[in-house]
Amino acid sequence: MRQSALDLIARAHGEGRNTLLEPELYTLLAASGVPTPVFFTVNPADFPKELPVKLPGSRAVVKVVSPEITHKTEMGGVTICENSYDAIKAATQQIMENVRTRGGEKLAATVRQILVSEFVEGTNAFGGQVFAGMRHSPDMGPVLALGFGGLDAEEMAASFKTDQGLVLGSLILLTPEQMLEKLRGSYLYRRITGKTREAKKLVDDSAILAVLRFFNNLAALSGSPELGFIIQDFEVNPFFTVGGRLVAVDAFMRFSKGVFAQKQAPLDQIQTLLNPRTVAIIGASGKGMNPGRIILRNLLSREFPTENIRVIRPDGEAIDGVDACASLSELPWKADLVVVSVAASAVLPIIEEALAGDKAASMILIPGGLGETEAGKADAKRILDQMANARAKGLPTPVLVGPNCLGIRSNPGRYDTLFIPTMKLPLSDAPESRCALISQSGAFLITRINNLTRLNAKYSISTGNQMDLSLVDFVEAILAQDSVDVFGLYIEGFGPLDGLKLAGLVQKARASGKDVIVYKAGRTPEGSTATSSHTASISGDYASAVQVLKDAGALLTDSFAEFNLLLDLAVRLHDKKIAGNGIGAISNAGYETVGMADNLSQKPKFQLVEFSQKTQDSLEKLMAEYKLASLVTVHNPLDITPMAPDIVYCRALEAVVQDPAVDAVVVGVVPLSPVMKTMPVGADPSGLDTVDAPEALPTLFPPVIAKTDKPVIVSVDAGPLYDPLVEAFERNGIPTYRTVDGAMAALQKYMAYRLNQVGR
Repeated sequence: MRQSALDLIARAHGEGRNTLLEPELYTLLAASGVPTPVFFTVNPADFPKELPVKLPGSRAVVKVVSPEITHKTEMGGVTICENSYDAIKAATQQIMENVRTRGGEKLAATVRQILVSEFVEGTNAFGGQVFAGMRHSPDMGPVLALGFGGLDAEEMAASFKTDQGLVLGSLILLTPEQMLEKLRGSYLYRRITGKTREAKKLVDDSAILAVLRFFNNLAALSGSPELGFIIQDFEVNPFFTVGGRLVAVDAFMRFSKGVFAQKQAPLDQIQTLLNPRTVAIIGASGKGMNPGRIILRNLLSREFPTENIRVIRPDGEAIDGVDACASLSELPWKADLVVVSVAASAVLPIIEEALAGDKAASMILIPGGLGETEAGKADAKRILDQMANARAKGLPTPVLVGPNCLGIRSNPGRYDTLFIPTMKLPLSDAPESRCALISQSGAFLITRINNLTRLNAKYSISTGNQMDLSLVDFVEAILAQDSVDVFGLYIEGFGPLDGLKLAGLVQKARASGKDVIVYKAGRTPEGSTATSSHTASISGDYASAVQVLKDAGALLTDSFAEFNLLLDLAVRLHDKKIAGNGIGAISNAGYETVGMADNLSQKPKFQLVEFSQKTQDSLEKLMAEYKLASLVTVHNPLDITPMAPDIVYCRALEAVVQDPAVDAVVVGVVPLSPVMKTMPVGADPSGLDTVDAPEALPTLFPPVIAKTDKPVIVSVDAGPLYDPLVEAFERNGIPTYRTVDGAMAALQKYMAYRLNQVGR
């Protein structure tokens, strides 16, 4: 197949074509072992005296072959006739007459050949036609789509308003065998292999694998230096399921000049950016609190060495005890990091000065406008051109973050360019977590920081418009450090092949036991347009991006709220073991135990396991001890009733978490119970009902949870009065949520993700 593809594409390109004609595609498919109809071609202007090949069957298909005619049927360029010399000759003449009548002599002159093939008798059964197509996604590379073909696909779309049956996968990341395994979970596979009710087996795995291997080999060739062309589309619609085979009866291919190449990130410079020794700030006001001044104060509050900071000011006056220089060229050292917080129109001269004097290893560009307004686009192009020229010559060139970004909060680097006043975005007092939060939206970044108060990520990064460094570059650099266990990513768009590169990094992260939580924006045409205008970048094809990232091992979230829940769980539960899908559930309210059962995931399936006899005996003894035996029937989920005090909760949790069949525990707390200590300090004048009492759950639970390697999460379904109770649980490291159904959904999705984890 390889040599056939090289020869066919080279010849087509030499003729000025960017497509292969149908006979060429049949030749290419057949060379790979993919069944096609028996066929031959004839010259319509010089029809042969006898047919070169004897076709099987009683009928033949006759088609026009022209690089200018893609919609053959509309031009009258397809007919089915008797499989005889006279009928085929008459059909050929009729097709040429149709083309002249409908398209004119000029179009008729483009006809190269007439294709004559056997008539493949397909089945009218649902699943008798299959679609397979490879498309080069600008951000994900070659992506394969498999689904129902022909009229079946149209019927599903019309009747069910869905593309149900369509399966997407990366031809770079997945082997044919892995793609087949993914396909096995689809309705398409079950239908064509006879695994649905009353369906007949139409094909087997070997026939499907032959098609998958063809596309896999084609993807490996696409964009290679050997070929020199990128295959933009290769579509077979449909394959007929005939005699256990998938027979390609119609095909299309389009290609373009190009080589498949991924951008290489300057990892050493990114490491310097994340952990700078020296910092210069351009744009700090000496009179008021502008963004540059806030950033300077942030550095000082993090105890970044004052002697290693400079402010750049034309008047050379110090600010907040930090020395100033009149320009970058006057810096006493090359700055590891330069923060540029000035108007967009002033950025170009600053970068030109940095390039000329080699005074910056990295730069964070705060201002918006570059790459967005017409003037900003012109400046951005000049900046990129100058940087590209410098890099091509091997000259020292800074890496850029932004523009239009809030920048970076680096705990290891002791700096914070998120210029939000601390009264609006207080620093977390939680221990630093081994987490990196990387977002193409600065607003998304700071609202996650504000919502997830116990997160305190090691790195919080806003990439802005990604003029130079992208989100993917930061993932690669931080992954190389091996200092982070969980990545939280908000993605709007990718640069060329950046999505595929990220997928490869996700695979690497998963193989080393790390979690990657992703929100991918742009799922609708309107959302895609909005992301493009927001980030000044192309958002790409949402469905392809999501499927490829899922296949690589990313946990894709469907909403901002779910992103928060799953990122929080990933950080809190990373060191917990998840051995199976058995859940233990405890609550003091009957509606919550019902809700726990109602919210068990079915795909994949989770279950409320039956307690072991030892657990059953321990719980019954506990209920008898606290005179609750007449109120509590011991089973899973366990309803301990509102009459159970805090210590019963604690001992019940201890018994359930030790049960070998239980892999995780959900505890629902309805804090209005009169016998529990759930009120905030000061709310109860007697001090007997305070959250902080030694007998209260936030004190009792942590030792039990610390002793187990199983995940335990808590739900507190109550209003703002009980915020202190939630905060007390959180301070003690217990993941706590406000509804039990939301807690159940998030826990099961995270557990399912971990159960598929490589390297755990």
